Amino acid sequence: MVEETPAAAAPAVDVPPPRRRSTFSSLKYRDYRYLWFAQVGRAAAMWMEQIARPVLILQLTDSALQVGLVVAVRMAPQLIFGLISGVVADRFDRKRILLAAQWVTMSGHFLLAGLVLAGIVEVWHVFALAFITGTSMVFNQTSRQSLIPQIVPKEDLLNAVALNTVALNIMRIAGPALAGVILLTGSNVGPVYLVSGFLGASVIVSIAQVRIQRAPKAGDERSSWIGDLKDGLRFAVKNPAVLAVLGPPLIMFVFGMPYLSVFVPLFAKRVLDLGDAGVGVLMASAGFGAVLGSLFMASQAQLHQRGRLLLLFMALFSSALILFSRATFLPLSIVLLMVTASMSTSYMALTNSLLLEMSPPDMHGRVMSLMSLDRGLVPVGATIAGALAASMGPQDGLLVMASICLGLTVLAAVFAPALRRI
Repeated sequence: MVEETPAAAAPAVDVPPPRRRSTFSSLKYRDYRYLWFAQVGRAAAMWMEQIARPVLILQLTDSALQVGLVVAVRMAPQLIFGLISGVVADRFDRKRILLAAQWVTMSGHFLLAGLVLAGIVEVWHVFALAFITGTSMVFNQTSRQSLIPQIVPKEDLLNAVALNTVALNIMRIAGPALAGVILLTGSNVGPVYLVSGFLGASVIVSIAQVRIQRAPKAGDERSSWIGDLKDGLRFAVKNPAVLAVLGPPLIMFVFGMPYLSVFVPLFAKRVLDLGDAGVGVLMASAGFGAVLGSLFMASQAQLHQRGRLLLLFMALFSSALILFSRATFLPLSIVLLMVTASMSTSYMALTNSLLLEMSPPDMHGRVMSLMSLDRGLVPVGATIAGALAASMGPQDGLLVMASICLGLTVLAAVFAPALRRI
Protein backbone atom coordinates (compact mmCIF):
# COMPACT_ATOMS: atom_id res chain seq x y z
CA MET A 1 0.00 0.00 0.00
CA VAL A 2 1.40 5.89 1.66
CA GLU A 3 2.28 9.24 1.59
CA GLU A 4 1.86 12.80 1.98
CA THR A 5 3.12 16.28 2.33
CA PRO A 6 2.23 19.16 0.21
CA ALA A 7 3.76 22.24 1.42
CA ALA A 8 4.86 25.66 1.66
CA ALA A 9 5.77 27.99 -1.11
CA ALA A 10 4.35 26.17 -4.05
CA PRO A 11 1.17 25.88 -6.03
CA ALA A 12 -1.54 25.90 -3.44
CA VAL A 13 -3.96 23.03 -3.41
CA ASP A 14 -7.48 24.10 -4.30
CA VAL A 15 -9.76 23.17 -1.45
CA PRO A 16 -13.38 22.71 -2.50
CA PRO A 17 -15.94 24.59 -0.43
CA PRO A 18 -17.43 22.59 2.39
CA ARG A 19 -20.62 20.82 1.47
CA ARG A 20 -22.74 18.03 2.84
CA ARG A 21 -21.40 14.69 1.67
CA SER A 22 -22.26 11.15 2.60
CA THR A 23 -19.49 8.73 3.45
CA PHE A 24 -20.26 6.73 0.29
CA SER A 25 -21.05 9.61 -2.06
CA SER A 26 -18.59 8.53 -4.78
CA LEU A 27 -20.45 5.25 -5.26
CA LYS A 28 -23.21 7.16 -7.06
CA TYR A 29 -20.92 7.24 -10.11
CA ARG A 30 -21.46 4.10 -12.20
CA ASP A 31 -17.87 3.63 -13.39
CA TYR A 32 -16.44 4.27 -9.95
CA ARG A 33 -18.75 1.57 -8.56
CA TYR A 34 -17.30 -1.01 -10.97
CA LEU A 35 -13.77 0.09 -10.14
CA TRP A 36 -14.61 -0.11 -6.45
CA PHE A 37 -16.04 -3.63 -6.72
CA ALA A 38 -12.93 -4.64 -8.65
CA GLN A 39 -10.86 -3.26 -5.80
CA VAL A 40 -12.84 -5.40 -3.36
CA GLY A 41 -12.02 -8.58 -5.26
CA ARG A 42 -8.39 -7.61 -5.85
CA ALA A 43 -7.94 -6.76 -2.18
CA ALA A 44 -9.50 -10.03 -1.03
CA ALA A 45 -7.07 -12.01 -3.17
CA MET A 46 -4.13 -9.87 -2.09
CA TRP A 47 -4.80 -10.21 1.63
CA MET A 48 -5.35 -13.96 1.33
CA GLU A 49 -1.96 -14.14 -0.36
CA GLN A 50 -0.48 -12.08 2.49
CA ILE A 51 -1.52 -14.92 4.80
CA ALA A 52 -0.57 -17.78 2.51
CA ARG A 53 2.91 -16.58 1.55
CA PRO A 54 4.52 -16.30 5.02
CA VAL A 55 2.76 -19.46 6.20
CA LEU A 56 4.08 -21.36 3.17
CA ILE A 57 7.61 -20.01 3.64
CA LEU A 58 7.57 -20.95 7.33
CA GLN A 59 6.31 -24.44 6.45
CA LEU A 60 9.11 -24.85 3.90
CA THR A 61 11.98 -23.24 5.81
CA ASP A 62 10.91 -22.31 9.40
CA SER A 63 13.01 -19.16 8.92
CA ALA A 64 12.01 -15.64 9.99
CA LEU A 65 14.73 -14.25 7.73
CA GLN A 66 13.21 -16.02 4.72
CA VAL A 67 9.84 -14.46 5.56
CA GLY A 68 11.45 -11.04 5.39
CA LEU A 69 13.35 -11.87 2.20
CA VAL A 70 10.25 -13.02 0.30
CA VAL A 71 8.53 -9.76 1.23
CA ALA A 72 11.58 -7.91 -0.06
CA VAL A 73 11.42 -9.80 -3.36
CA ARG A 74 7.73 -9.03 -3.79
CA MET A 75 8.28 -5.33 -3.15
CA ALA A 76 11.48 -4.98 -5.20
CA PRO A 77 9.52 -4.30 -8.43
CA GLN A 78 8.26 -1.08 -6.83
CA LEU A 79 11.77 0.30 -7.07
CA ILE A 80 12.65 -1.34 -10.37
CA PHE A 81 9.47 -0.58 -12.33
CA GLY A 82 7.80 2.14 -10.23
CA LEU A 83 8.73 5.17 -12.31
CA ILE A 84 8.19 3.26 -15.55
CA SER A 85 4.66 2.41 -14.43
CA GLY A 86 3.89 6.13 -14.18
CA VAL A 87 5.03 6.81 -17.74
CA VAL A 88 3.00 3.81 -18.96
CA ALA A 89 -0.11 5.05 -17.11
CA ASP A 90 0.19 8.49 -18.72
CA ARG A 91 0.88 7.20 -22.25
CA PHE A 92 -1.58 4.30 -22.55
CA ASP A 93 -5.14 3.30 -21.66
CA ARG A 94 -5.19 2.90 -17.89
CA LYS A 95 -8.12 0.47 -18.01
CA ARG A 96 -6.19 -1.88 -20.30
CA ILE A 97 -3.16 -1.68 -18.03
CA LEU A 98 -5.35 -2.72 -15.10
CA LEU A 99 -6.75 -5.66 -17.04
CA ALA A 100 -3.30 -6.86 -18.10
CA ALA A 101 -1.91 -6.57 -14.57
CA GLN A 102 -4.85 -8.49 -13.16
CA TRP A 103 -4.42 -11.32 -15.68
CA VAL A 104 -0.81 -11.73 -14.54
CA THR A 105 -1.77 -11.78 -10.87
CA MET A 106 -4.61 -14.25 -11.39
CA SER A 107 -2.37 -16.60 -13.39
CA GLY A 108 0.32 -16.47 -10.68
CA HIS A 109 -2.17 -17.49 -7.99
CA PHE A 110 -3.52 -20.40 -10.03
CA LEU A 111 0.00 -21.59 -10.82
CA LEU A 112 1.14 -21.56 -7.20
CA ALA A 113 -2.08 -23.29 -6.14
CA GLY A 114 -1.31 -26.08 -8.60
CA LEU A 115 2.27 -26.45 -7.36
CA VAL A 116 1.19 -26.64 -3.72
CA LEU A 117 -1.70 -29.03 -4.31
CA ALA A 118 0.54 -31.27 -6.43
CA GLY A 119 3.08 -31.35 -3.58
CA ILE A 120 5.96 -30.12 -5.75
CA VAL A 121 6.27 -26.53 -4.56
CA GLU A 122 9.78 -25.33 -3.73
CA VAL A 123 11.06 -22.19 -2.08
CA TRP A 124 12.26 -20.71 -5.35
CA HIS A 125 8.74 -21.04 -6.79
CA VAL A 126 7.41 -18.81 -4.03
CA PHE A 127 10.14 -16.23 -4.55
CA ALA A 128 9.77 -16.20 -8.36
CA LEU A 129 6.00 -15.79 -8.28
CA ALA A 130 6.28 -13.18 -5.54
CA PHE A 131 8.42 -11.10 -7.92
CA ILE A 132 6.04 -11.60 -10.86
CA THR A 133 2.88 -10.71 -8.95
CA GLY A 134 4.75 -7.85 -7.29
CA THR A 135 5.53 -6.46 -10.74
CA SER A 136 1.89 -6.61 -11.80
CA MET A 137 0.95 -4.88 -8.55
CA VAL A 138 3.16 -1.89 -9.41
CA PHE A 139 1.35 -1.19 -12.68
CA ASN A 140 -2.00 -1.94 -11.06
CA GLN A 141 -1.51 0.56 -8.24
CA THR A 142 -0.30 3.45 -10.38
CA SER A 143 -2.97 3.05 -13.05
CA ARG A 144 -5.78 2.51 -10.53
CA GLN A 145 -4.95 5.63 -8.52
CA SER A 146 -4.50 7.82 -11.58
CA LEU A 147 -7.74 6.50 -13.09
CA ILE A 148 -9.89 7.73 -10.18
CA PRO A 149 -9.83 11.45 -11.18
CA GLN A 150 -11.04 10.43 -14.65
CA ILE A 151 -14.29 8.98 -13.31
CA VAL A 152 -15.15 11.21 -10.33
CA PRO A 153 -15.20 15.04 -10.10
CA LYS A 154 -12.56 16.88 -8.11
CA GLU A 155 -14.87 17.69 -5.21
CA ASP A 156 -15.32 13.96 -4.55
CA LEU A 157 -11.66 13.03 -4.96
CA LEU A 158 -10.78 12.61 -1.28
CA ASN A 159 -13.96 10.61 -0.76
CA ALA A 160 -13.20 8.35 -3.76
CA VAL A 161 -9.59 7.76 -2.72
CA ALA A 162 -10.68 7.01 0.83
CA LEU A 163 -13.41 4.62 -0.35
CA ASN A 164 -10.81 2.86 -2.49
CA THR A 165 -8.93 2.33 0.76
CA VAL A 166 -12.14 1.19 2.47
CA ALA A 167 -12.49 -1.57 -0.14
CA LEU A 168 -8.88 -2.57 0.41
CA ASN A 169 -9.34 -2.76 4.14
CA ILE A 170 -12.74 -4.43 4.29
CA MET A 171 -10.98 -7.30 2.61
CA ARG A 172 -8.15 -6.90 5.08
CA ILE A 173 -10.71 -8.36 7.48
CA ALA A 174 -12.57 -10.78 5.25
CA GLY A 175 -9.57 -12.00 3.24
CA PRO A 176 -7.42 -13.12 6.19
CA ALA A 177 -10.49 -14.52 7.96
CA LEU A 178 -11.35 -16.64 4.91
CA ALA A 179 -7.73 -17.71 4.56
CA GLY A 180 -7.69 -18.66 8.24
CA VAL A 181 -10.83 -20.81 7.86
CA ILE A 182 -9.34 -22.55 4.83
CA LEU A 183 -6.10 -23.22 6.71
CA LEU A 184 -8.05 -24.71 9.61
CA THR A 185 -9.63 -27.24 7.25
CA GLY A 186 -6.48 -28.35 5.44
CA SER A 187 -2.77 -28.94 5.82
CA ASN A 188 -1.45 -26.61 3.10
CA VAL A 189 -2.12 -23.24 1.51
CA GLY A 190 -3.02 -24.56 -1.96
CA PRO A 191 -6.78 -23.92 -1.56
CA VAL A 192 -6.04 -20.37 -0.39
CA TYR A 193 -4.21 -19.61 -3.64
CA LEU A 194 -6.95 -21.34 -5.62
CA VAL A 195 -9.68 -19.12 -4.15
CA SER A 196 -7.44 -16.09 -4.77
CA GLY A 197 -7.23 -17.03 -8.43
CA PHE A 198 -11.01 -17.18 -8.80
CA LEU A 199 -11.33 -13.81 -7.08
CA GLY A 200 -8.87 -12.42 -9.61
CA ALA A 201 -11.17 -13.61 -12.41
CA SER A 202 -14.07 -11.66 -10.89
CA VAL A 203 -11.88 -8.54 -10.82
CA ILE A 204 -11.25 -8.80 -14.55
CA VAL A 205 -15.00 -8.97 -15.22
CA SER A 206 -15.64 -5.87 -13.10
CA ILE A 207 -12.85 -3.76 -14.61
CA ALA A 208 -14.11 -4.61 -18.09
CA GLN A 209 -17.36 -2.76 -17.27
CA VAL A 210 -15.62 0.57 -16.52
CA ARG A 211 -16.12 3.23 -19.19
CA ILE A 212 -13.47 5.94 -19.40
CA GLN A 213 -15.23 9.18 -20.27
CA ARG A 214 -12.42 11.65 -19.76
CA ALA A 215 -9.02 10.56 -21.04
CA PRO A 216 -6.27 13.16 -20.40
CA LYS A 217 -3.84 13.97 -23.20
CA ALA A 218 -0.35 12.83 -22.21
CA GLY A 219 1.60 15.78 -23.60
CA ASP A 220 3.51 15.61 -26.87
CA GLU A 221 3.04 12.23 -28.54
CA ARG A 222 6.49 12.62 -30.10
CA SER A 223 8.17 12.75 -26.70
CA SER A 224 10.32 9.83 -25.64
CA TRP A 225 9.75 7.66 -22.59
CA ILE A 226 12.85 9.15 -21.02
CA GLY A 227 11.53 12.62 -21.81
CA ASP A 228 8.21 11.82 -20.16
CA LEU A 229 10.02 10.47 -17.12
CA LYS A 230 12.16 13.60 -16.87
CA ASP A 231 9.05 15.78 -17.14
CA GLY A 232 7.51 13.97 -14.18
CA LEU A 233 10.63 14.35 -12.08
CA ARG A 234 10.98 17.99 -13.08
CA PHE A 235 7.38 18.70 -12.09
CA ALA A 236 7.94 17.24 -8.62
CA VAL A 237 11.25 19.04 -8.06
CA LYS A 238 9.85 22.42 -9.12
CA ASN A 239 6.81 22.10 -6.84
CA PRO A 240 7.87 22.19 -3.18
CA ALA A 241 4.41 21.07 -2.05
CA VAL A 242 4.59 17.89 -4.14
CA LEU A 243 8.16 17.24 -3.05
CA ALA A 244 7.20 17.67 0.59
CA VAL A 245 4.38 15.12 0.25
CA LEU A 246 6.71 12.55 -1.27
CA GLY A 247 9.35 12.68 1.48
CA PRO A 248 8.05 11.50 4.87
CA PRO A 249 6.31 8.34 3.59
CA LEU A 250 9.79 6.89 3.25
CA ILE A 251 9.88 6.65 7.04
CA MET A 252 6.65 4.68 7.25
CA PHE A 253 7.43 2.36 4.35
CA VAL A 254 10.88 1.36 5.55
CA PHE A 255 10.51 1.27 9.32
CA GLY A 256 6.76 0.91 9.84
CA MET A 257 5.02 -1.14 7.19
CA PRO A 258 7.06 -4.36 7.64
CA TYR A 259 5.01 -4.86 10.81
CA LEU A 260 2.21 -6.39 8.75
CA SER A 261 4.08 -8.76 6.47
CA VAL A 262 6.94 -9.76 8.78
CA PHE A 263 6.04 -9.22 12.42
CA VAL A 264 2.32 -10.06 12.54
CA PRO A 265 2.84 -13.66 11.32
CA LEU A 266 5.72 -14.09 13.77
CA PHE A 267 3.73 -12.64 16.68
CA ALA A 268 0.80 -14.92 15.92
CA LYS A 269 2.93 -18.05 15.85
CA ARG A 270 5.76 -17.34 18.30
CA VAL A 271 4.61 -14.67 20.76
CA LEU A 272 0.86 -15.15 21.14
CA ASP A 273 0.97 -18.88 20.28
CA LEU A 274 -2.06 -18.71 17.96
CA GLY A 275 -0.78 -21.00 15.21
CA ASP A 276 -1.23 -20.55 11.46
CA ALA A 277 -4.90 -19.59 11.73
CA GLY A 278 -3.95 -16.91 14.26
CA VAL A 279 -2.13 -15.03 11.51
CA GLY A 280 -5.53 -14.48 9.93
CA VAL A 281 -7.02 -13.34 13.23
CA LEU A 282 -4.38 -10.62 13.70
CA MET A 283 -4.52 -9.56 10.05
CA ALA A 284 -8.30 -9.25 10.31
CA SER A 285 -7.95 -7.13 13.45
CA ALA A 286 -5.63 -4.76 11.63
CA GLY A 287 -8.11 -4.72 8.76
CA PHE A 288 -10.97 -3.66 11.01
CA GLY A 289 -8.94 -0.74 12.32
CA ALA A 290 -7.99 0.20 8.78
CA VAL A 291 -11.65 0.25 7.73
CA LEU A 292 -12.47 2.64 10.58
CA GLY A 293 -9.65 4.97 9.53
CA SER A 294 -10.71 4.85 5.88
CA LEU A 295 -14.36 5.55 6.69
CA PHE A 296 -13.33 8.54 8.79
CA MET A 297 -11.40 10.00 5.86
CA ALA A 298 -14.23 9.27 3.41
CA SER A 299 -16.67 11.23 5.57
CA GLN A 300 -14.57 14.41 5.59
CA ALA A 301 -15.78 17.22 3.33
CA GLN A 302 -12.80 19.44 4.17
CA LEU A 303 -9.74 19.08 6.37
CA HIS A 304 -7.60 21.92 7.69
CA GLN A 305 -3.89 21.82 8.60
CA ARG A 306 -3.47 18.65 6.62
CA GLY A 307 0.31 18.62 6.93
CA ARG A 308 0.17 18.56 10.72
CA LEU A 309 -2.58 15.96 10.55
CA LEU A 310 -0.30 13.72 8.48
CA LEU A 311 2.48 14.04 11.06
CA LEU A 312 -0.01 13.23 13.83
CA PHE A 313 -1.18 10.11 12.00
CA MET A 314 2.39 8.89 11.64
CA ALA A 315 3.29 9.60 15.27
CA LEU A 316 0.25 7.68 16.55
CA PHE A 317 1.03 4.83 14.15
CA SER A 318 4.58 4.51 15.51
CA SER A 319 3.51 4.78 19.15
CA ALA A 320 0.88 2.06 18.79
CA LEU A 321 3.49 -0.23 17.21
CA ILE A 322 5.84 0.33 20.13
CA LEU A 323 3.11 -0.67 22.56
CA PHE A 324 2.15 -3.68 20.42
CA SER A 325 5.74 -4.92 20.52
CA ARG A 326 5.52 -5.31 24.30
CA ALA A 327 1.95 -6.66 24.53
CA THR A 328 1.35 -10.37 25.19
CA PHE A 329 -2.33 -10.12 26.13
CA LEU A 330 -4.35 -10.94 23.00
CA PRO A 331 -7.21 -8.40 23.44
CA LEU A 332 -4.70 -5.59 23.99
CA SER A 333 -2.68 -6.71 20.97
CA ILE A 334 -5.82 -6.61 18.82
CA VAL A 335 -6.72 -3.07 19.96
CA LEU A 336 -3.20 -1.80 19.29
CA LEU A 337 -3.17 -3.37 15.83
CA MET A 338 -6.47 -1.63 15.09
CA VAL A 339 -5.03 1.75 16.10
CA THR A 340 -1.88 1.13 14.06
CA ALA A 341 -3.81 0.22 10.93
CA SER A 342 -6.33 3.06 11.25
CA MET A 343 -3.53 5.62 11.43
CA SER A 344 -1.62 4.21 8.47
CA THR A 345 -4.67 4.08 6.19
CA SER A 346 -5.80 7.58 7.16
CA TYR A 347 -2.30 8.82 6.39
CA MET A 348 -2.19 7.07 3.02
CA ALA A 349 -5.64 8.20 1.88
CA LEU A 350 -4.90 11.84 2.66
CA THR A 351 -1.49 11.69 1.00
CA ASN A 352 -2.74 10.12 -2.22
CA SER A 353 -5.62 12.58 -2.56
CA LEU A 354 -3.24 15.50 -2.03
CA LEU A 355 -0.87 14.28 -4.74
CA LEU A 356 -3.73 13.90 -7.20
CA GLU A 357 -5.09 17.36 -6.35
CA MET A 358 -1.70 18.99 -6.81
CA SER A 359 -0.90 17.57 -10.25
CA PRO A 360 -2.49 18.00 -13.70
CA PRO A 361 -4.46 15.06 -15.17
CA ASP A 362 -1.84 14.18 -17.78
CA MET A 363 0.76 13.94 -15.00
CA HIS A 364 -1.23 11.83 -12.51
CA GLY A 365 0.44 8.56 -13.41
CA ARG A 366 3.97 9.91 -13.12
CA VAL A 367 3.28 11.80 -9.90
CA MET A 368 1.65 8.80 -8.24
CA SER A 369 4.48 6.56 -9.45
CA LEU A 370 6.98 8.71 -7.56
CA MET A 371 5.59 7.08 -4.45
CA SER A 372 7.28 3.94 -5.71
CA LEU A 373 10.64 5.44 -4.78
CA ASP A 374 9.45 5.24 -1.18
CA ARG A 375 7.44 2.05 -1.55
CA GLY A 376 10.30 0.42 -3.41
CA LEU A 377 12.45 0.59 -0.29
CA VAL A 378 10.05 -1.66 1.61
CA PRO A 379 12.32 -4.61 0.73
CA VAL A 380 15.08 -2.89 2.68
CA GLY A 381 12.78 -2.51 5.68
CA ALA A 382 11.48 -6.06 5.34
CA THR A 383 15.00 -7.46 5.19
CA ILE A 384 16.03 -5.44 8.25
CA ALA A 385 12.87 -6.55 10.04
CA GLY A 386 13.49 -10.21 9.24
CA ALA A 387 17.12 -9.98 10.39
CA LEU A 388 16.14 -8.21 13.62
CA ALA A 389 13.41 -10.75 14.33
CA ALA A 390 15.83 -13.61 13.71
CA SER A 391 18.57 -12.18 15.92
CA MET A 392 16.61 -10.37 18.66
CA GLY A 393 13.23 -12.05 18.54
CA PRO A 394 9.99 -10.59 17.15
CA GLN A 395 9.23 -8.33 20.11
CA ASP A 396 12.57 -6.57 20.41
CA GLY A 397 12.96 -6.44 16.63
CA LEU A 398 9.63 -4.62 16.25
CA LEU A 399 10.46 -2.31 19.14
CA VAL A 400 13.62 -1.17 17.36
CA MET A 401 11.83 -0.59 14.04
CA ALA A 402 8.90 1.31 15.59
CA SER A 403 11.18 3.46 17.74
CA ILE A 404 13.17 4.53 14.68
CA CYS A 405 9.91 5.33 12.89
CA LEU A 406 8.75 7.55 15.76
CA GLY A 407 12.11 9.28 16.10
CA LEU A 408 12.29 10.14 12.41
CA THR A 409 8.70 11.41 12.52
CA VAL A 410 9.66 13.84 15.27
CA LEU A 411 12.64 15.01 13.20
CA ALA A 412 10.36 15.54 10.19
CA ALA A 413 8.00 17.63 12.30
CA VAL A 414 10.88 19.81 13.48
CA PHE A 415 12.85 20.20 10.25
CA ALA A 416 10.06 20.22 7.63
CA PRO A 417 8.22 23.53 8.06
CA ALA A 418 6.78 23.25 4.56
CA LEU A 419 4.91 20.15 5.64
CA ARG A 420 3.56 21.83 8.76
CA ARG A 421 2.18 24.70 6.68
CA ILE A 422 0.03 22.55 4.41
